[in-house]
Amino acid sequence: MKRAVPFLVALAALGFGVSCGGGNNSVTGPNGNVTVSAPSKLKNRAFITNQFSGDIQIVDSQNDTTSYFVVTNNNTGNSTTGISTNGGTPSTAVSIVVGGTLTLMALRPDDAETMVYNPSSNVLTAISNSSETSTGTVTLQAYTSSFVYSPDSKFLYVAMPNAPVTITNANGTTTFGRPGGVDIVTEATSTAAGGITNFIPVPGAQTVAVSPDGKTLLVFCANSDSMYLIDLTATSPTAVGLTGFARPVNAFFSSDSATAYVLNCGPECGSTAGSPSVMRFTLASRTVNATVPVGGATVGLLQNTTLFVAGYPGGSTGTFDVVDVNAMTRTTANPVAIGDGTHTTMAISTNNKLYIGAITCANTSTGCLSIIDVGKTSLDSISQPLGAVTGLQAIPKRNVMYAVEGGVLQMYDTTTGQLQTTQIDFRGALYSVLQIDP
Repeated sequence: MKRAVPFLVALAALGFGVSCGGGNNSVTGPNGNVTVSAPSKLKNRAFITNQFSGDIQIVDSQNDTTSYFVVTNNNTGNSTTGISTNGGTPSTAVSIVVGGTLTLMALRPDDAETMVYNPSSNVLTAISNSSETSTGTVTLQAYTSSFVYSPDSKFLYVAMPNAPVTITNANGTTTFGRPGGVDIVTEATSTAAGGITNFIPVPGAQTVAVSPDGKTLLVFCANSDSMYLIDLTATSPTAVGLTGFARPVNAFFSSDSATAYVLNCGPECGSTAGSPSVMRFTLASRTVNATVPVGGATVGLLQNTTLFVAGYPGGSTGTFDVVDVNAMTRTTANPVAIGDGTHTTMAISTNNKLYIGAITCANTSTGCLSIIDVGKTSLDSISQPLGAVTGLQAIPKRNVMYAVEGGVLQMYDTTTGQLQTTQIDFRGALYSVLQIDP
């Protein structure tokens, strides 16, 4: 298979070109005498994408504040933080200007870069974490729903459910194949330019997961009971379809990369091939050798050998389960009832409170965020109806969880499960949140 490449690839630090966005290095006010200096100069940063402004908001995650531009009056030489000295308007919070309707983010494993996605134009923008500026962009050929970095930070794997696929036949004619595939974006080096260096067709490719050794990529597809495996060490990597699943949606790898624990969504995702479960998949033999039934399975989190799993089998509540992946047994005697909806995100706090977010839920008397006490394996609470949960981030060294609910940043005290007193209000509609600094 061969596909045409109708997208632009420019070149720079990530193999991209100079971004049309850029960061807030300096800004001159409308009267020409107010200047603003940035970047934020924060040591503990959380990045938050803003769909409305096209900016990445920056929060000091150790004290729940946001830096403000230092505004200088060039006429007097005076400066203040936050408000100009010549009667100008209050300054705005430091942000990274990207443009578009920013949603998804991914942090490069070496912490040097953050990739952010603009679905309005299908553009990925690389952000230097040290300078808080764009180092380049790449335009994808279709919408992406998932992207991950390779463990060595050299590649980015991008899943696109509707990417166009053309097939070159033996007689030289071309036909269209089933849409979907994975782009491989390669980092630039001192001897080679980077950019999108390969496209691997995978029908309906929706989610990607890469093994810790960087040798295997698993791809999960919309409305499919198959899982696709890509051997990244092959000279010409291709996707191999594997059957025997029930709407697999994601997988989590053992630390030695020998095993993948696959989440089967089952009927919640439209499958008639089986019930929700966790399957142990051995990569060497490419076989399933153990299955653990669970109440629902659309999202999970692996902590050492404990896999937390949540889903929505229907009715008024969702379900939460704990699976011991060593013994491949469920340690929850019965699924724990949680909030309803399609659960897509999960994060665990420093004091072992597990936050589970849904992008859809009734959102009437209770909301889309459920909180589990991991020590007791019981539901602590369900949030008030604040809207869809699109982002969760546990804050290091603190009992605090940042949640984006209904487009608003909500800061939770994880010792009480309640919103803390300190909150920050941003203009616009927020989407995802990511801790940048360890």
